[in-house]
Amino acid sequence: MARPIDAPSVPPQSISLYTFKRAATDMVELAHQLGVSQVILGGHDWGGAVVYRIALWFPDFVTHLFSICTPYWAPTAHYVSVEKLVQSGKMPNMAYQLQLASGVVEKEVQSREQIRGFLNGTYGGLSPDHGSGFNVRDGVHFDVLPHLMQTKLVDGDTLDYYTDQYVKNGLHGTLNWYRTREQNYKDELELKKRTIEIPVLFIQATRDRALPPSMSEGMEKNVPKLMKKTIEADHWALWEAPEQVNSLIIDWLEAVTGKIKSSL
Repeated sequence: MARPIDAPSVPPQSISLYTFKRAATDMVELAHQLGVSQVILGGHDWGGAVVYRIALWFPDFVTHLFSICTPYWAPTAHYVSVEKLVQSGKMPNMAYQLQLASGVVEKEVQSREQIRGFLNGTYGGLSPDHGSGFNVRDGVHFDVLPHLMQTKLVDGDTLDYYTDQYVKNGLHGTLNWYRTREQNYKDELELKKRTIEIPVLFIQATRDRALPPSMSEGMEKNVPKLMKKTIEADHWALWEAPEQVNSLIIDWLEAVTGKIKSSL
């Protein structure tokens, strides 16, 4: 029986369905449907990248935003591919994105067992001899995935739930996010501003190998109302240090709005 697909196949459908501009437009439309004219947005990883872009595309829509792990990078006048960033030695931490964008992962990871192993490896599961199922320089180690022990970040029931959701439609839609860099660049040539003028909280995870602290250097030049905090955590900071992350967000929101603690 054919597996249902909820995410449009790219190709033949346009990668524009997965861009920051499309995500921003969808978020504004969702808010409109709910009768909401302004929002405070927050995100982690790709979600962090998206909330910055929503603020760029619709500056009157977002009043405040926070991002965990993901720094802000401004739109550029010239296109630089991920390949060039990695080959130049400027961002070796992005090498894994080349594999995720290549189409190899969809071919190698299809069954429920394979998808569970992929998620387990992505979330830090290790083999008995401490072999890794994933790292930022190589991507997914397919031969190691079947031998991984349970990650310590999430329990088995949670991992099973995530697996069940991905089994329904596969990994194609998720991995399309790694294929949007050029289209995002083209879209953002339309933007009139590179800066984000609203209050922004950026929480840097000090041990994040995918988004290391060096990537956030100089961020305040384009985010004048930036508050930057750090936590001792890896990339999955929301699982590794949830109380600390939540406390930083609540304290910041209280400081910039004066309303949050009283409403929680």
